[in-house]
Amino acid sequence: MRTLHVISLLASLAAFPAASLAQAPNTLLIIADDFGADALGVYGLASNPAPTPNIDALAATGVRFENAYACPTCSPTRACLLTGRYGFQTGVGFPLGQGQGGLAASEILLPEALAPAGVTTALMGKWHLGTDMGPSTPTAEGFDVFTGTLGGAVPNYSQWLKVENQMASMSTAYVTTDTIDESLTFISQTSTPWFVQVSLHVPHTPYHAPPANLHTQNLAGLDPNVDTIAFYRAMVESMDTELGRLLASIPAATLANTNIVFVGDNGTANGGVQPPFNPQRSKSTVYQNGIRVPLIFKGPAVSGPPRVEPGLAHVVDLFATLAAMQGVATTPEHGVDLTPLLQAGGQPGPREFVFTEQFTGATPMTSANDQEVILDGRFTYLRFVRPNGTIRQRLFDLNSDPLQLTNIVNQPLSTIATEAYRNLRRELARLRGYSWHAMFGNGCSGGGISPVLDALASPTPGANYTLRTTGLSGLELATVGGIGFTDQMWNGVSLPVDLTSAGFTGCTLYIDPVLTFVATPVATTSSWTVALPNSAALIGQALYAQAFPLLVGANPAGILATNAVVGVVGN
Repeated sequence: MRTLHVISLLASLAAFPAASLAQAPNTLLIIADDFGADALGVYGLASNPAPTPNIDALAATGVRFENAYACPTCSPTRACLLTGRYGFQTGVGFPLGQGQGGLAASEILLPEALAPAGVTTALMGKWHLGTDMGPSTPTAEGFDVFTGTLGGAVPNYSQWLKVENQMASMSTAYVTTDTIDESLTFISQTSTPWFVQVSLHVPHTPYHAPPANLHTQNLAGLDPNVDTIAFYRAMVESMDTELGRLLASIPAATLANTNIVFVGDNGTANGGVQPPFNPQRSKSTVYQNGIRVPLIFKGPAVSGPPRVEPGLAHVVDLFATLAAMQGVATTPEHGVDLTPLLQAGGQPGPREFVFTEQFTGATPMTSANDQEVILDGRFTYLRFVRPNGTIRQRLFDLNSDPLQLTNIVNQPLSTIATEAYRNLRRELARLRGYSWHAMFGNGCSGGGISPVLDALASPTPGANYTLRTTGLSGLELATVGGIGFTDQMWNGVSLPVDLTSAGFTGCTLYIDPVLTFVATPVATTSSWTVALPNSAALIGQALYAQAFPLLVGANPAGILATNAVVGVVGN
């Protein structure tokens, strides 16, 4: 299966010395279920988080990402992590139910990418990426070993259907303890470099009292269906206790050669949400508390002092990052390699934006439950589909409004908010292939006119892209239109550029014009048209335009400048 990909990986490893293979590091990936950043005390977000001394110790001795994100629910996050592709490409946008197929056979999963490097791979715990091949699904998808559950939540933590050796049978072991036991067994029996994905079920529902030796919470007289936060805290503490046992039981030499990655699969479920957060904006939503998760790295891939990394990260980045930790280079479609951020020296973050989504239909953003978000670290832009198909949008400034209480999208925006609003919508359109355009910047006035540029429609392949200038007087000699591919630099100078010193009084250059057009004014308007090739390769290309009416006496240069327009070529 996927022969060409495997051959290419083998070729890249042909010169890899056999001696160094034995010294290659291991990777221990720990995924907590329904455990957002607010639930971990070191993030300082919630009012009374559960004690987690072992996870805290990882953070205190490694690199903790302050701004890491996942999908709003389980299956989409796991699909992103294992493929390096977003859900709108894999088709996994919502938790998969019993009997549903998961990832397509054409998807290259992380264990398949690691196999040519001689890495033995195991998944212990929760799979939740489809059951189309029955109990053998995870191993058929590339893992060498799988022991755990195929579906989502277990109905009872002490009575659940366990898959082992591709056979299913009932287990009465406490599921968290069993997952750790199986992980330790695999590690003790594996002599080659290994990758172990420890996919915990905890602290996912059903809320319950874990074994007494795993937590210190007083649950006497409490009802798990009513006092959910108390039981959630106990479950979190039990998770931390078992993770402490896992790390303490791995031989010291093996642990020293193991990269440990701890991450949550989505935001905290509403039953575990504490003040000041809103339970209705937690798991299953694209608000911050539904997608912001803990992400911690420790091990030989980390250098320099323990620290907090402010750069943006997403679980889709873990495909390339975990592969790089094992010495395997990959070219994921959407994720980026985060390992430079783990090195001493303050490497700049590779991400400018984070995107995540949730959708229930076969095609993203077509049903009433669909939602998506893109953020830059300060501003976050959310899109929701209404039942009638219309789009609802929200914009929040996380610096001044971290709880996302005030939607500023329809308020007068500051200059920085206006720019962020445009950039976020542009990047979302580019990523998703939407056809979109918007005006930005300000034109200048002169000679009694204030010209304005706009596009008649958003650009699409094989169609005419027409830009029109209005507000003219009919006295202009002509209007020169420019179109280019950036609003960042012009002739080595950062844009925008004040043109006043060149005689364009009060005018600004916003774009780098690569192509120019001359249009003759008709009454109070002028327009020019660009015929776009009918090529899918244009999808996602951003086009920037600005117009320059020539009017004698309007200013010393006799040339005015309009605002600018950005358009993204899409379907």
